[in-house]
Amino acid sequence: MKLKTSHNAARERINEIIVSGNILLDKVTGEFHSAKDAGTFREEQHLPQWKDEYIDWLHRCLASLQDTFPTPMEAIKVKNAPAGAPVKGTANVKWAALTNEIKAKLSALDAISKSVDEYTIEMTEEVFIEDIDSFARARDINPRQVKRLLPLDLAGDQVRAFFADILGDPLEKHDQGDAATAIFTTRVKLGGDRVATAVLLKGATTKGKLSFKKCGKDGEHLARLLAVPAHLYVIQHVDQIESRVVRELKDKIAAMKGEGKGGRMCVVDGVDTARIFVAYGKIAPEQPDQAPPAPPSASPASPGS
Repeated sequence: MKLKTSHNAARERINEIIVSGNILLDKVTGEFHSAKDAGTFREEQHLPQWKDEYIDWLHRCLASLQDTFPTPMEAIKVKNAPAGAPVKGTANVKWAALTNEIKAKLSALDAISKSVDEYTIEMTEEVFIEDIDSFARARDINPRQVKRLLPLDLAGDQVRAFFADILGDPLEKHDQGDAATAIFTTRVKLGGDRVATAVLLKGATTKGKLSFKKCGKDGEHLARLLAVPAHLYVIQHVDQIESRVVRELKDKIAAMKGEGKGGRMCVVDGVDTARIFVAYGKIAPEQPDQAPPAPPSASPASPGS
């Protein structure tokens, strides 16, 4: 059976669930013992709150598994993972039952994580930056963290230089000019393998949203991109990318497959570009809003004034 994402992305998702589950377990355990020691533990108050947090985590866990695996089987395994009975003499049976339930789910998730390599990868036409091993650090950057950085004020040559440094490849140009800089590299890793990749870069001189009209006459920039012999075709822009551009690229990739040629695509808009560059230290992350400085205190009046 085939995964809905790459092996690395699948493991990353499961690990994130395991980490958040362990944080929840530590929270429930710590709060119970603190309240118990202080004599403030109230079963009718604390247990419903912890149970709600557990159910919320479990729902997110099951949804993530169903977005990753081809069938609901893994989600069902976690949901039905049997929990051990509370040890006799436990301080609170209901609290112990809840923590045992969380531990059972974590154990099931750990087993599923170890089985990821048993699945093949579903070869969808489109991949995302989270699927590309070469940009793995960007998975830790939430899109909300970078939205206010847009549009990025970076020329095509600067964008190319940043990607070159991240990939460890000089990224020679195939086209001249900032408006349409096509580059080729074999340093991109996808699903653990290096793949020949052609990239169409659009820097800050391409103002605003990248529309089909800005891709050359009749989309000639896309045609030139797909003329490069590659496995992965990437369109990158420092701002938004119009849906027609994405649709045209998908149609051209589908046509290539109809001719017996392989090819996949990745669209890297301004948000994803910023996530990559922030993750690899090429641009500074957005700073939280700072409170205005306090007005200087009045100088003490001099004697006799």
